[in-house]
Amino acid sequence: MLRCAALAHDRSGGPLRRPLLAALLLTLACDRAPRTVVAPGEPLVLPEHYARSIAALGMPGAHRAFQVGHGSVIGGGDAAIAWRLIDDAGAARVSPVWFERDGVPVAHWSMATARESVAFEAAAVPCAALGDTSLLVSIEAIVTWRDAVPGASTLEARLATRADPPAVIPWDAEDTDRHEERWNGRFAYRNGLLVAGVDPTLTLTPAGGAATLTRGAGPGALAAIGRATLARGETRRWHYWMPVYPTRVAGVGIERLAGHARVAHDARAAWRDWLAHAAPLATPDSLVNAAWRAALVTLIVSHEKDAGDWVPLGNPFQYRDVWLRDAARSVRALAVAGLTDLARGDAWTLRRFQLPNGALLSQKSQLDGTGEALWAFAQAAMLPPSREWAIRTLPTVRRALDWLEVQRELTARIDMRFPGVLPYADPHDNELVRAELVGDDAWAICGAAAAARLARLAGDDALASRALDAVVAHRRAFAAALDHCGSPDVPPSWQGVGRDWGNLTVGYPTRVLAPDDPRLERLARRVRARTPRGAATGTGAGLVSYGPADTLHSYLGTDLAQWSLFAGRPAEARAYLADLIAHGSSTLGQAELFAWRDGAFGANLPPHATAAAGLVDLVRNMVVADDRDTLELALGADRAWWRGTRLERAPTRFGTIDVTLEAPASDMRRARWTPVEAPVRVRVADGERAIQTPTPGARIVDGRWIECPPRVGAVEFRVAADPPGARGAGS
Repeated sequence: MLRCAALAHDRSGGPLRRPLLAALLLTLACDRAPRTVVAPGEPLVLPEHYARSIAALGMPGAHRAFQVGHGSVIGGGDAAIAWRLIDDAGAARVSPVWFERDGVPVAHWSMATARESVAFEAAAVPCAALGDTSLLVSIEAIVTWRDAVPGASTLEARLATRADPPAVIPWDAEDTDRHEERWNGRFAYRNGLLVAGVDPTLTLTPAGGAATLTRGAGPGALAAIGRATLARGETRRWHYWMPVYPTRVAGVGIERLAGHARVAHDARAAWRDWLAHAAPLATPDSLVNAAWRAALVTLIVSHEKDAGDWVPLGNPFQYRDVWLRDAARSVRALAVAGLTDLARGDAWTLRRFQLPNGALLSQKSQLDGTGEALWAFAQAAMLPPSREWAIRTLPTVRRALDWLEVQRELTARIDMRFPGVLPYADPHDNELVRAELVGDDAWAICGAAAAARLARLAGDDALASRALDAVVAHRRAFAAALDHCGSPDVPPSWQGVGRDWGNLTVGYPTRVLAPDDPRLERLARRVRARTPRGAATGTGAGLVSYGPADTLHSYLGTDLAQWSLFAGRPAEARAYLADLIAHGSSTLGQAELFAWRDGAFGANLPPHATAAAGLVDLVRNMVVADDRDTLELALGADRAWWRGTRLERAPTRFGTIDVTLEAPASDMRRARWTPVEAPVRVRVADGERAIQTPTPGARIVDGRWIECPPRVGAVEFRVAADPPGARGAGS
């Protein structure tokens, strides 16, 4: 684990900004609209699409994260520091939060009045002195005088029990109605525990004694005030720090470890190391590249350690728990992004959810959990293939397969309308109905297929054969249920009731129905039609609604976008990706649910790990897909992506590969990849058709695909403009 130790501060890496540069960046953030196209070296300051700008500062393994925002505030759950400029020139404007250009979660925000501005930088690191599940945050404020006439700047930092709503109260926060606050020198104490430290040059109020607050009384009595008389362009720096848990550790000891340059350097080094282990992605779209890195940060930070194992979380704030539905998606995303050890650690943790009867459940009556866990095991074992890891899972896999077969046998024995499918369930979530859920069966079929792959990889042919027999029988029952349920598409339950949820996985990732099945097109059209006009992209393939029509969901429609990709409708997948990014926070995190008109998300704070996982999986499949019998490249690439897209160290079930898409001439396209022992198909971009290829062994199919034999590592082809209307929606 990273320790709070004195490390050299590498200015060449650009950790701390010089005062003048800080003032310029502050002007950029407060006085002009945020930009998505910036010069090299400038920060990527993105707009905030939600009603409140909130970001998470954390580290994998910690049991809490710091919440930055809304407004100029940062807190860990038991305490927060809120800043305000005391200025008779008018109220200060507060910018959204932004992270570093390379995705590193060092938080920046700013405040400004007509006369002055403050640039904030906050970084959090683990600190051995506080325990192996705690964090220490350091905040530096740089005040810059902007007025031509010299004047006094006054910055107040006030201790609060927690940030104003929306804010999360951690489950392990102190439960008390009274708070006794006091200063001990420059250290703030609440109920006898150290909660913050401030710059020794600040004026502290009250100057002596203590104050007692009752719950709900608002900001505390303790304040640290900085005053500086400055001329135009002059600056002053002040420093603050806070442990994420109140502590009995001496303030002087923590203060020695909380130097801002040291903490910021350590945070950058730790996060750049994490990101360096992931598969690097570069496309001509810098926003997609930034979203990829931001999603990886969300997935990585959403982890705790328990009994030595990694535990994937739903969210750094209110969802510090694990559900099979979400964890399986995180395993898949981490695996395709090259974070193999973390993916396998998460997948191994899921075995804890197995009941004595073999079922894997993280919540009562969520029968899809067994299939999801088996699928997650296969993703971890196959990306890239590891016989040893597959063998490790077989005891869990065998018992889970037993349970699935017993449940199906029971429904087949009794006189039911839909024999051979899983029994009734009431998930108390998602579909919100008691019924036989289509998603339960889709995931069970997918799980049995995953069991077959794991058994085959592990060398257990008998178990693989048994699992494949289960897949065939369950598919037959699924098809019969579809024929008899009366739905023209794929309903949420075989009884036709409930909200759309698990049924949206039938095309991807469970692959129970083929991409060209007309039911999937009708399902996508029906679900997408609920999204209010103006709430999504003009293609109608953006985010979809859940519950009320004006409430958008950040990952519910991702499987439909993946279906579009594999059905030969890449424009819909690209539209969904663009809509997902366009409805993100200023740090490119996604709220699970939000009102599309005003961006309100209630107490369900961003970022959500499952939305991040969906983004990573979708982008990866747009470049490299291994879901079918061939390796498929450029499934989602438009003409712009062919001008220089590269994905390195991408795990696939055919091995770990590098892929490059490029255009050596205006009418030439070249794809290069690490050769594999499997056929390769390269998709031609929409609006173009392939007319000739000089690559030996390659052949053009319908002008849309270039097919290459195994062990080939590159192909070139000439393109011409596709006549309007040449490709249908399902091409």
